[in-house]
Order: sequence, then structure tokens, then C-alpha cells
Amino acid sequence: MKSIVIIPALNEEVAIGAIVKRSLMYADDVLVVDDGSTDNTLRIAREAGARVIKHYNNLGKGVSLKDAFGEVSGYDIVVTIDGDGQHNPDEIPKLMAPIREGRADLVNGSRYLDGFDEETPAYRRVGQRVLDIATNITSGTNVTDSQSGFRAFRGSTISCYRFRDTGFGIESEMLADAAEHNLKILEIPITVRYDVENSSTKGPVTHGVGVLIKIVIDKIIRTLRR
Repeated sequence: MKSIVIIPALNEEVAIGAIVKRSLMYADDVLVVDDGSTDNTLRIAREAGARVIKHYNNLGKGVSLKDAFGEVSGYDIVVTIDGDGQHNPDEIPKLMAPIREGRADLVNGSRYLDGFDEETPAYRRVGQRVLDIATNITSGTNVTDSQSGFRAFRGSTISCYRFRDTGFGIESEMLADAAEHNLKILEIPITVRYDVENSSTKGPVTHGVGVLIKIVIDKIIRTLRR
């Protein structure tokens, strides 16, 4: 099965090269979306072997994923992974396996499937639980990590995703889209590093409130559409 790894990135010159190279160990291709970086993200990603889509202004993660998913025709498995180094590319095969085996259409890498790690900051625990509950109530899912950026998708289901949200609300929106189309969603545990920060996110409180508002708006839109 032909596979590609998508990496949305904003000013990730420190980690992007290693992530690209390690991802290429498990996938046929890597596509980086440089979302308005002002550092060397684009050059380093290309030198590491990735194809790059360049946004000359910061358009948001939702736009980055929309543009990337528009370029994955012909791939059987599409993996998304964040560009900041929090995720471990060596776990890519774990996410791909359920799709290869026909057990899932969307595999959600969960940092919290086995509960919160002792190193998880308190604000992350509270914020994550609120967003998970909101996502599960509004979309009818039962996930433990609604904001995970480490996922695998069956290529034939790509048309199910609408990409309305331009920012970080896209993670919850994609789960809602999958549920709306009765796709098989499976979670598997992944590891995470908390000693790196995603340069593309705002403060944790501002970020969490913004995502929560977008989840509610998305639910209203879906309800009105029916």
C-alpha cells in the first residue's frame, strides 16, 4: 500500500529535518506544508527529502491540512504528524497497521489512551478533558485524545473531510467528519515529549478556549445542515 506522511510546520527548523528523514523510513513520500515560516524550515525539509508546499503567510493548520490532502490522490495510507518533535516517527508503522489490516479507516494516535502520564502538566489534563468531552458529545465519538495531530487515514476516505476550520479546531472537525460518514475510528497509544513546544500554538488557555468555541460552532453548522 502506497503511503505518504504529511507534516504541517511553522518555524520548525530545529526538528523538521529529523522528522522528515525518520518518516521516510516508513513511508514512500513526505509532504511538508511550510505555513509561513520565517526560519529555515523550507530549506531543511527539502534537503531532508520532503516535497514542500509553501505558504508565504501563516494561514493556519486547517488550511495546511486541506492543501496537503489535496495532493494525496493515489496514496492508500495518509499519515499526519506534527513538525515540532513531540511525536515519534518510529511509531508510524503502528498507526498504519490497522488500515493495512482493514480494521480502521482513521487511526487516532492517543497520548492518553492508558490515562495521563505523570509528567503531563495539570493545565494540559484539564484542557484536554474539556475538549475531549466536547468533541465526543458533539460528534458522537468516544476518543481519548481529540486534539492529536498524529493520525493515519485510509486514502479512499479523503473526500469525507471538509476542512472548514482553518486553525486547530480541524482536529475535532476531522473526527466529526469521520463519524458522520460512519468510518471506522480506532485509537492506539502513542508516546509524547513535553520538553518541546509547538511554536505555532498560542498560550494554552487561549488555544483551548478557541478550539472549544470552534467545536460548538461546527456542531451548530452540522445541525442546521440536516
